[in-house]
Amino acid sequence: MKKQIYIEKRRECCLNFTAGTVDSLRIKNGVSTTVRVYDNGFIGVSGASGDCDPEELGRKAEAALANKVPYPCDRCKPAKLCKDTRKEIIKKSELVEKCKALVSVLAEQNPQFVLSGKFDVTDKEVSFADSDGVDYKSASSFFSAYCVAKHKDSANIMDEVYEVSDDKFEPEKIAADAKRLFDAFLCKAQLPDDDKPVFVTDVSILYNMINAFVAELYCSGASVLKGKLGKKAFNEKFSLLCDKDPDENPGTVFFDGEGVVNEGYKAYLVRNGVMENLLTTKKSAETFGVKNIGTAASPYASVPSVGVEGLTVATTEKDLAAVIGEEKVVFVTTTSGGDMTPSGEMGLPVQGAYLCERGSLIGKLPEFSISCNVFDMLGKDFIGVCENCFGEAGRRKYLVFRAKAVNVK
Repeated sequence: MKKQIYIEKRRECCLNFTAGTVDSLRIKNGVSTTVRVYDNGFIGVSGASGDCDPEELGRKAEAALANKVPYPCDRCKPAKLCKDTRKEIIKKSELVEKCKALVSVLAEQNPQFVLSGKFDVTDKEVSFADSDGVDYKSASSFFSAYCVAKHKDSANIMDEVYEVSDDKFEPEKIAADAKRLFDAFLCKAQLPDDDKPVFVTDVSILYNMINAFVAELYCSGASVLKGKLGKKAFNEKFSLLCDKDPDENPGTVFFDGEGVVNEGYKAYLVRNGVMENLLTTKKSAETFGVKNIGTAASPYASVPSVGVEGLTVATTEKDLAAVIGEEKVVFVTTTSGGDMTPSGEMGLPVQGAYLCERGSLIGKLPEFSISCNVFDMLGKDFIGVCENCFGEAGRRKYLVFRAKAVNVK
C-alpha cells in the first residue's frame, strides 16, 4: 500500500474598498489536507478542512478503497526539496495605511469614476509527502490588486477593470497604470481600417482552446488538435508551456498534485510550433500510453485531475515595440463568451478594447468580436509574445496576432 499527503496552507489579508473608500479588512488563515492511499490498482481518498489528524484521514482513505476506484500506482525514489520564496511584501503594520493611501490617489486621479475593488496579500505553503520517501514543500508570497471603474454618468454596473499581480507592491506604478487606462476610456476611437488589424491580448485568451490538449479528449478523437501530436501545428515562434518555477511565477507550486517535478520546473505542450505533449495525470498517461508531464491538480478530497497551473507562453520579445514597431494596434482588456468550432473557428466578443499607437493608449473602441481560426491566429497570423505593453506594474504576457474585427457596434 502507498500513501500520499497533500497539504495546502494559505494566509490572506484582503482589504476592500467601495466608492473610493476603504471599508473592510479581512484576514483569513486556511488549511486543507488530502490523503490518498493506493492498493491493488485502486485509490482511496479522504480530506479535511482546518486542523485535522492525518492518521485518521489515512484510515478513512483506506476504508474508501472498498469503493474500487481504479488508479495506477508507481513507486518513487526518495527525494526532498524545498523552495521558499516568501517575503514581506507589505509590513503588516503598514498594510491598511499604504492601501488607504493608494485608494486615495486612485480616487483623486480619476474623479470621473466610482472605484471599488480589493487588495490581496497572500502567503501560500503547499507540501507533498508519500510513503516512498518523497518530501516536497513550496512556499511563496504574492500581491494582487483588482479595481472596478464605473463612470459616474454610466448606467452600467462596471465600465472597466484594472488588475495586477506580482510578488511586490508598487503603488506609484499601479496608480500610473490605472490612470493611463481610465484616461483612455474617456476618449473615443475607431478601429483601424486594416482588414486584419493587430490585436494585443492577455494570454488568458488561449483558455478557449486549452481543453484540446487534455489527454482524454485528444485520445478519444474529439480534440480540434486531433492528429497533430508530434507534428508542427503552429508558428515556429509559438511555444505553450506550464512553468511552475516560483521564482518566475509567484504563487505557483513547483510540483504537481501527484508529486511530479519536471526538469527546470517546465513542461511544454507546444515548443517552437510543434505539439509535443498533452495535459495528463498519471492515470490518463497510463491509460492512453502518452508521456506524463506533471500537470495533475489535487482537488480537495478527490482523485487527481488535470490542472493548468503555471500555464503561459514563451516570450519572443520583452517589449511590444520590438514585436510590432510603430504600427497601430488594438489592445483588448475584456473578452467574455465566445466559442470554438471543431475546425478551430473562433468568435470572441470583445467588451473592452483600446486603439494604441507608438506605445500609448489613444482611446476606447466600440464593442466588436474577433473572428479567426486558431491555427491562423497561432500560425501565419501570429506575430509574437511580449512581457511589457502599456503598464509598468506586475508580471504579464501578451499575445500579438492579426485577425478580423466583426460585428462592430
